Amino acid sequence: MNVVVIGGGAAGLTAALVLGRARHRVTVIDDKTHRNATVTEFHGFPTRDATAPNRFRDDAVAELNEYGVQVLHSPVTGARSTDRDVTIDVADGTTFHADAVVLATGVRDELPPVDGLADRWGKSVFNCPFCDGWEYRDQPVVVIDAGPGAASLADMVRSWTPLVTVVAASDIAALVGEGSALTHVVVGNGESIAATAAFLKAPAVPRSSIAVDLGCEVDEDGYIVTSDTGATSNPLVWAAGDVRRPPPMPHQVVLAAADGSAAAIAIHKAFVSAGDGRLRSAHLV
Repeated sequence: MNVVVIGGGAAGLTAALVLGRARHRVTVIDDKTHRNATVTEFHGFPTRDATAPNRFRDDAVAELNEYGVQVLHSPVTGARSTDRDVTIDVADGTTFHADAVVLATGVRDELPPVDGLADRWGKSVFNCPFCDGWEYRDQPVVVIDAGPGAASLADMVRSWTPLVTVVAASDIAALVGEGSALTHVVVGNGESIAATAAFLKAPAVPRSSIAVDLGCEVDEDGYIVTSDTGATSNPLVWAAGDVRRPPPMPHQVVLAAADGSAAAIAIHKAFVSAGDGRLRSAHLV
């Protein structure tokens, strides 16, 4: 069957791999607006620890080529669904008709307007201590409070280092250090706080507009509502990765990949159960 995967991160690429190996015709549409685009390396993924995200994606695409999976780099400009298929329009003018769709569109981080933060995002400023805490164990770090939960994040970071200072984003004048490194944080009164890394607590906004266009239920924050295997309220659409993982569910590359695999297997099982290949009945449980 024809399956379109929207999103070229760990969730989407894993879904495409599993579906391709199950002999489906798979197209990945990736607009290359990856959440970890500025990240130097990710951690916590066995055999891929300390891998650069762009290297991970390149390796994954090379593997997909072995199974005939098509990868297109273009934004989606339109999406609509009937009870028989889903139509996806992309910016280059191409239109795809799919028997099923996987939405792996992820989230975007709302970075506060702090001087020097964006240049260090993913290099010396992070959001996840499980991903990057080890590298800064026993070193002085700052937790930047730009959203609810900063105190809890600081408590978590203290598992790696006791040298934690919490500072409100509005009180920070600049993050300072050579290149993308961090050596200290300057606050509004001119005080300098030593820090080799910062952990940011800020809102993450799910990229779920395509899901809304396809009639998928989303929660009050915009996260796609799914079953454990990613099934949405649209019987032709599954979701995988961060876009279906509202707080306090963690966001990690390895978890996104697992989501993609679960969604792909669920799609294949649904096709087999349908017999004629048409997914008609609601499958969100």
